[in-house]
Amino acid sequence: MLYIESGKFKGTKIETVPNVKTRYTPSIVRLALVNMLDLEGKDVLDLCAGSGVVGIEFLSNGAGLVTFVDVSAKSVKTINKNINKINLKEKIKIVKKDARVFLRTSKDKYDIVFMDPPFGLGIVNELLQYTHKVLKINGILVVEHSKREKIIPPDGLEVLKIKRYGDVVIDMYKLKNIL
Repeated sequence: MLYIESGKFKGTKIETVPNVKTRYTPSIVRLALVNMLDLEGKDVLDLCAGSGVVGIEFLSNGAGLVTFVDVSAKSVKTINKNINKINLKEKIKIVKKDARVFLRTSKDKYDIVFMDPPFGLGIVNELLQYTHKVLKINGILVVEHSKREKIIPPDGLEVLKIKRYGDVVIDMYKLKNIL
């Protein structure tokens, strides 16, 4: 059972994706993120969104617009159910697409990109190669990954923080303004 942990939708029950392979961002990590990030009015991209719990947590704490991207039809259906509970359809966009394809083809730019690809599939570094295309200058990239995955950030990303929560690691980067 998942619940929104903070903000104006605190306590809202979040439906989970009917797939045992779906892993959820722990509540302690979601709380840490909303405390570390300035979300007020920010455009956010939630990649590999699963149930949408992270993006909804961000909306609950003032994000302006959240785009949810997931390749799974079950995830997209679950995100829609969860969004209906908070009645903020005007502040969300849901895209059913592989995150790699989305990053390569998107024309939109975001203040914050949160990505939580499945652990152990080896796609984290591939996704990192495309994030510069969707991040605004000085935008923040948050990568949730397993402590067993070696992350190789591309040039142009400055490490802000690395936090460990058991097996989960949160890497936070800022897109540098390179002139």
